[in-house]
Amino acid sequence: MSAPSRVQEPARRAGLGINLAEITYWTTEHPFTNLALHASRWRTQPRGKPFTWDVPLPPMTDDNYPKAVPQGSGMESFLLGTSARGHLPKELVVLYDGKGRLQYTFGAHLKQRGAGRDIITDLGGERGAIAVQIVETDPADPLRNIRLHEPNVPTNPPTFRQAFLDRWAGMSVLRFMDWMQTNNSKVRRWEQRPPKASFTQAEGGVALEYMIGLSNVQKAAPWFCIPHLADDEYVRHFAEQVKQELDPSLPVYVEYSNEVWNGIFEQSRHAARMGTQLGLSSNEFEAQLRYYSQRTTEVLKIWEQVFADQKSRIIGVYAAQAANPWTSSTVLEWGEARRYADVLAVAPYFGNALGDPKRQGQVVGLSVDQVLQTLAREVEMENKKMIESQAAVARAMGVRLVAYEGGQHLAGYAGSENNPKLEQLFLSANRHPRMKDIYLSHLNHWKAAGGDLFVLYNSMGVYGKWGSWGLLETEQQDPSTAPKWEAVQQFMRDNALAQGQHGE
Repeated sequence: MSAPSRVQEPARRAGLGINLAEITYWTTEHPFTNLALHASRWRTQPRGKPFTWDVPLPPMTDDNYPKAVPQGSGMESFLLGTSARGHLPKELVVLYDGKGRLQYTFGAHLKQRGAGRDIITDLGGERGAIAVQIVETDPADPLRNIRLHEPNVPTNPPTFRQAFLDRWAGMSVLRFMDWMQTNNSKVRRWEQRPPKASFTQAEGGVALEYMIGLSNVQKAAPWFCIPHLADDEYVRHFAEQVKQELDPSLPVYVEYSNEVWNGIFEQSRHAARMGTQLGLSSNEFEAQLRYYSQRTTEVLKIWEQVFADQKSRIIGVYAAQAANPWTSSTVLEWGEARRYADVLAVAPYFGNALGDPKRQGQVVGLSVDQVLQTLAREVEMENKKMIESQAAVARAMGVRLVAYEGGQHLAGYAGSENNPKLEQLFLSANRHPRMKDIYLSHLNHWKAAGGDLFVLYNSMGVYGKWGSWGLLETEQQDPSTAPKWEAVQQFMRDNALAQGQHGE
């Protein structure tokens, strides 16, 4: 696969990619013009009873609409769960097919009802989610194809909101790990893939058609993460659809699962079991890494068979633990990995040690300025050395070094996430203007060490005890108050003209 020439990615870009935040009903980023594609699954709510997710659903259609409404209940979904809705107009349009009756609850109020078209008013985030409830549906012609649009959307609207497209136009790669709900995935067969026609794309992951479509619109290379349980037929069908529908000028990054070295994920435990059963090593962790490498190679062989004379478009990803170069060597030295590997992918995060529960008593005594000083020192010393060590492995193995994720990692874990003082300290550090300079130093050290593509984690999301991952927090945020976003924009301005062919 390591061909002498590759499809070139747009030269106007600065060698950055973005991990797109997971599609959920509570997300603050809304990629789809049809806002209902971000909705929660349906739930059965008995009238006059406490709120519940636990009542079984009635029979459902193939596109996940109820065929009937249980007597004494309503079928409810949160179309938009976030309270950060200031980027949207106060009046929204609901379109639907079929016969029945909808009502609107929590933060939504019906203003005008028409045939297959309702106008609703957003009462504000303090009143809760914009929710819809099916109270009646005709079993012979059930309510379906519910869409939620901003006013004045054309009859055949574009799939993606222009604000979303503009926001990430500078990114050369879109990593779909979270869109695919890769971690702990239960998907085994092609028939289990999320359908494009489904009521929502927030349950079970986003349909491949949407991911390919976004890549084509943005002229950005997709980065797909194949589920760890996926069989060969799934892999083959996936590759066939990508070859058929993806812009032929674009390369495609192919990764088996995500962070298979990381024991917190089921894919890691699966690899350890399989590697041990196959006798790949007497050391369980080494067996785990070797199985990961072996299955990655098997997946890439299938992609090569499918792409045939276009196989130079495939970028084979072998990932490892950034802090442990031994994992990189172990993965790349096993079996036929050297033949199929194009990139060594690591996640050179900084700041994660500050979330260690054993250190929380010490860390909460620090000021925000002291936390930022600690991060700046780490970026200049330990983190820089870590990047250089991984760059040396990549050079020795003849592959490019890329970051599948990266940036700050200020988050508590193993109990420390429940420390409110620690949480507030980390949130304040993420919002502090000095974080911009720390990010710029981090990215520049990556480039100076020979690092290639850097895929930031992640696009947008509310900051909280589980982390402050987004470059932005909400769509309504003033970008000048988002130092990580500002750093990325500065880096792109500084490096766009020098960008060459990192898709090669």
